[in-house]
Amino acid sequence: MEERRPELYFSTLTGIVMMFFILTALTNKELFHYDLNLFGFSLSVGLESTELLIFLAAVFTNLGMYQALRLYLPDEVDQVALHLFLPFAVTLTIGFTLRSFGSSDNGWMLLLVTAVLLYLVMYFEYVSCDPASVFRPLSIIVLDSLCYAVFLLFMIALRANISRLVLSLPAAFILCLIVSLKIYSFHIIGSSVPLLSFVTGMVIVFAETGLHYMPINIVSYGTLTFLWYYTVTSFFISSDRNESFRLLRRRLLPAWLLALIVLVYSVVGL
Repeated sequence: MEERRPELYFSTLTGIVMMFFILTALTNKELFHYDLNLFGFSLSVGLESTELLIFLAAVFTNLGMYQALRLYLPDEVDQVALHLFLPFAVTLTIGFTLRSFGSSDNGWMLLLVTAVLLYLVMYFEYVSCDPASVFRPLSIIVLDSLCYAVFLLFMIALRANISRLVLSLPAAFILCLIVSLKIYSFHIIGSSVPLLSFVTGMVIVFAETGLHYMPINIVSYGTLTFLWYYTVTSFFISSDRNESFRLLRRRLLPAWLLALIVLVYSVVGL
């Protein structure tokens, strides 16, 4: 039997995806632009070359991940689509985050950090599908943490790149739906995972609508949205486990104390 070399495969795949992101830093051309006026509502719709490259990078990541699962674990992968959600979301998040920095020195440094992040996501997704791996329990813990990290980074990047609420809400809902499906699949067994993911997405949409008009900076906006998301997912997971409200409160208290500090810092401007 041929020896498995997924590490080399994912390293190569990560390098190719990073080439897409390097192109986004070097090229920025508007492909088309159109202004819509419907019933007195004005909306500008456009597509830039950077946005197209980011989307193509996400699609390429998914195709590479799908090929890896079929190549190395042809008989051990169930629900392949579930293992493609997070790499797709991570690639989009990295792309829009790097877009905010452009070709600055911080942008190139962030490119190296995000390359490691993307590699870890793909590799641990693979490990989580391999029942023979001794690192499978660790991979689930790492992926669960990375899901929350991706959500935080995406919300910050979303606020930095899209100022129109009508455009940011659908993007936030889709990302929240994808990440929630992954998180709930780790903790909840049953057919309620899609419904809980949908409800979580709707809650975040309402929370984002309220935070959108608050006088807070981008990082504070992303942090507060993340804490709302962490609260909702923790509540659903705790309810499924029939845990007491006291235990849930202890788990959420540090997070909400941090949210209060961030909110005061943003509004007062200390």
